Amino acid sequence: MKPASNQLLNISYKLEILLDIGSSNESFYYLDGNNLGAEVGDIVSVRLRGRLLNGLVISKKDFSTINNDESNITGGKSIRYLFVESILQKKIIDESWRELIDSLASFYMVSNLKMFKTAFPPGWIGKYKNFSKGLKDQIWIETKKEFDIKKNGLTKKEFFLMDTLSKKGNWQSELIKSGFNYTLINSMVSKNYLAKSKRKKNINSKLNSFVKDHNATKKPNLTNEQKIAFQEFQTMKPGDALLLWGETGSGKTEVYMRIAEDQFLKKKSCLILAPEIGLIPQLIDRFSKRFNNVVYEYHSNCSPDHRTLVWKKIINANEPLIVIGTRSAVFLPIKNLGLIIMDEEHDVSYKQDSPMPCYDAREIAIEIVKRNSAKLIFGSATPSMKTWKKCIFERNFKLVRMIQRISSNETPEIKIIDMRDEFKKGNMKIFSNELLQLLPQLRLKKEQAIILIPRRGHSGFLSCRNCGYLINCPNCDIPLSVHLGSQGKKWLRCHWCDHKSRLINRCPDCHSTAFKPFGIGTQRVIEFLNEEFPDLRVLRFDRDTTSGKDGHRDILSKFSKGDADILVGTQMLAKGIDIPNITLSVVIAADGLLHRPDISAEEKSLQLFLQVAGRAGRAQKKGKVIFQTYKPNHPVISYLQKRDYERFLIENSRLRKDANLFPFCTICLLKLSGENYELTESIAIKLAKYLLSFCEKKNWKLIGPAPSLIAKVGKKFRWQILIHGPEGTKIPLPDRSILWKLIPKNVFLTIDVNPAEL
Repeated sequence: MKPASNQLLNISYKLEILLDIGSSNESFYYLDGNNLGAEVGDIVSVRLRGRLLNGLVISKKDFSTINNDESNITGGKSIRYLFVESILQKKIIDESWRELIDSLASFYMVSNLKMFKTAFPPGWIGKYKNFSKGLKDQIWIETKKEFDIKKNGLTKKEFFLMDTLSKKGNWQSELIKSGFNYTLINSMVSKNYLAKSKRKKNINSKLNSFVKDHNATKKPNLTNEQKIAFQEFQTMKPGDALLLWGETGSGKTEVYMRIAEDQFLKKKSCLILAPEIGLIPQLIDRFSKRFNNVVYEYHSNCSPDHRTLVWKKIINANEPLIVIGTRSAVFLPIKNLGLIIMDEEHDVSYKQDSPMPCYDAREIAIEIVKRNSAKLIFGSATPSMKTWKKCIFERNFKLVRMIQRISSNETPEIKIIDMRDEFKKGNMKIFSNELLQLLPQLRLKKEQAIILIPRRGHSGFLSCRNCGYLINCPNCDIPLSVHLGSQGKKWLRCHWCDHKSRLINRCPDCHSTAFKPFGIGTQRVIEFLNEEFPDLRVLRFDRDTTSGKDGHRDILSKFSKGDADILVGTQMLAKGIDIPNITLSVVIAADGLLHRPDISAEEKSLQLFLQVAGRAGRAQKKGKVIFQTYKPNHPVISYLQKRDYERFLIENSRLRKDANLFPFCTICLLKLSGENYELTESIAIKLAKYLLSFCEKKNWKLIGPAPSLIAKVGKKFRWQILIHGPEGTKIPLPDRSILWKLIPKNVFLTIDVNPAEL
């Protein structure tokens, strides 16, 4: 498409610019009429139908050579083009990085525009936003010089505000954070005590959340296993990958730091990825103590300004640097990249399931190290079957084992408690008798415990014990969870669409008062602990309590300092938390994870349980691990008790290989959703029929369509079609443009290649 202009032109360069206007048209042509010197890879601002937009320049042609061709096409009529308004950022990408994005867009079945938007910080492509400057207009508040500060006539709050500002002014945003409100500030301005003005404020240039503690830390001596791991890394060729299979507490992080130091000496940059934001603070702290000011932090809890600043630092860097982040950091165009480390590589959080592109950061990392002649380290105490297969079956990855814990202590005992026996003995509580005896001893011994619950919130669901009536979310096909407020007030909430409603005490169906919360959530456990053990100090660690950039750091910092005896949380508790004083690890209601209808449910459950078990007894104190279950004879419990994860991998990979199941095949899930049930179902049936011939030609199998496991979310009905076929073969789908023509506007299609869950 070519936006018209009223200006007659004699300009030398025509630019193709990617714009996001929510339609199939993505690239538009403009001229560099103001001689700004726009180049491929620049972010520019342009006008389209009167609106100012940000876009990416993807091609540049000499206008004088193509002008005649266009005249021939248009019958001699001159096409009029708009000018580029401004350049917001020079050369944000180079050709090799763009080629990577193009290939990923093709593989994950999305447009190049969608892939660029996923890779860039928020706001770079879309509505106009000037992110090119590090200065912003902010409100500055200061006292009027002609007024003396006197307490007379001022309220306590007004006096406190004046006293705070007496020596120097402050930004209004900072005053609001300190507890003052707009009403108070505006009142003091109208009384002529304070003055407001607009000033330019530098955005925060601190590139990570590390707080310097000035305590010199001596490099530990490496164990024999750590030395072997480091030596194996040095023998790797550019483009090679290595799986560092290290038991929890075996010292993987120290190996990461030594390998990063090796790269630094060679003037190479390093990218260290973790699956969850909760793991970032510990990595930032440890790497910052070793590498000082070259450690950058990048994840979705960082502000858009912070992410923009990190991106710019990276593209302008002349010296090696270290970036620590979550999966989105894999797209950063790090120059002279020598190393990517993916810690806890088994974690499904490396895979995005929505929105599209449903990318896997692990697969992208493998591609990046090949293109950059870098090296790749996957680290885990419980490697994914997919990565283990790359080592054992494909021989694509090197394998290094570290089985000795740094601590000289013996491995903690794992105790499986059958909750059916507890019930028979008359114990109706959510904790077993053994756990009830162990917890009060924590304070006496000055030790700590972590308790993992499969779900957050207060309880799983609300149902009637008389007739079985269940309170479901009106928008989703799942029960509402019970939540508890800080004042003791309870309410119902959906964890999928965030719908909230009040708690009721009587069944709407049979009017019975036997209408109680079932299941266990983090809030319910904390409530029980506070009632049963009022002397124990308890902290909660889940998505509801760790929002914000430093949410995870604040809670873990309090716990590591000894401000609490017990940390209660969801699955993020099991991931990489290294606190020496934890001597007791507990899993309540383990069955909730074991019985998910997912081919990888056993693998994911065993990984999680072994990770939790590894949190106890990491220093010089002996640890203990307790699992409460109603099914102690489940196969996963047997592997867990013997800590034999390798036997699980060997036996299960054999079964999966014989049955051609993932990861011994390629799978693709097509997910459809829409508010109209009949329409969504009919489109799913139509699409499945259309794809069947494509699959049969390539020896692929098609299953479905069928309703998704959770058949309705946020008022949208969900259907899915699963196709799977031989490894290494191309997914038999038509071109993206053809596929989307089959889908009406009010039905949504998501294509998920090798999904984390089915």
